[in-house]
Amino acid sequence: MSYFRYYQDRKSNAIVVSLGLGDLLMESIKKTAEKLEIHTGIVLTGIGSLTKANFNYGGKTYDLDGPFEVTNLCGTIASFEPHIHISMVGADGKFYGGHLNDGCKIYTVAEISILKLDDLQLTRKLRDGSDINLLDNAYNPTGR
Repeated sequence: MSYFRYYQDRKSNAIVVSLGLGDLLMESIKKTAEKLEIHTGIVLTGIGSLTKANFNYGGKTYDLDGPFEVTNLCGTIASFEPHIHISMVGADGKFYGGHLNDGCKIYTVAEISILKLDDLQLTRKLRDGSDINLLDNAYNPTGR
């Protein structure tokens, strides 16, 4: 059973995602971006708890069993693809954090807020001699 729900305030373009036991965190954010046509947005906040955490930090992938208390999620959505970082604390009192991957399972709840940006069309691409994809505005590539 999935507890996945989202709620949108059309006036402000704010979206709140609600998840429950067993729901998948990143996959639910991706589903929200697809269903609500969030080409470009900001993941403003995220709290909750996980039984399973999967994230990258320092070039290494971590796939850990919880429980974990999520203290924050934040990031961007460009071309419908989220780029999110997570901060959390384990039952052992240790702090964990990094780039959020698929496969994180909700323990009790998660609540995520997203701001949809209709006037920007951000993408990620190699630019300015970089060897990593950077944000770029499809409508105004000069960034001005």
